Amino acid sequence: MAGDLSILTATSPHLTNIIQKIQKQERMTPEEGVYLFENASLAELGAMANFIRERKHGDITYFNRNFHIEPTNICVFSCKFCSYSKLYAHREEGWELTIDQMLEKVKAYDGKPITEVHIVGGVHPKMDIYFFEELIKKIKAHRPDLHIKGFTAVELDYMFRKAKLSR
Repeated sequence: MAGDLSILTATSPHLTNIIQKIQKQERMTPEEGVYLFENASLAELGAMANFIRERKHGDITYFNRNFHIEPTNICVFSCKFCSYSKLYAHREEGWELTIDQMLEKVKAYDGKPITEVHIVGGVHPKMDIYFFEELIKKIKAHRPDLHIKGFTAVELDYMFRKAKLSR
């Protein structure tokens, strides 16, 4: 049975209404989501999320054990939120891994209870969709059980456009 949200002391009538919606299994509006983002405390958000989780899954929690591979920090873009990229024009200051180097990183976790590899990094013009296809095939050949979570929307968009698979 799901936890009790009555322990929350709502700090506003708006928050009280959202809590009541959650208890009634009603969907929030986008505006209510923004309100929670801007006004709810981490404890309030956690209690509401846990209430929904327990209602859906009972007292079961799922965990994922993963590691990250960052193929390169060389990037054709200069996104404001990225803290480590090197523009392609300054690529000599950056780094890039080969497929074999990335496969060695996967092999370093052999025998360990890892369930996922997360592949994300800079948008390198030479690391195209076919490069990553080969990488994924090699990872899956070595560790077929390993879930691959890969690439940001920006990375995928660039790869698809370059391969003429998208406009």
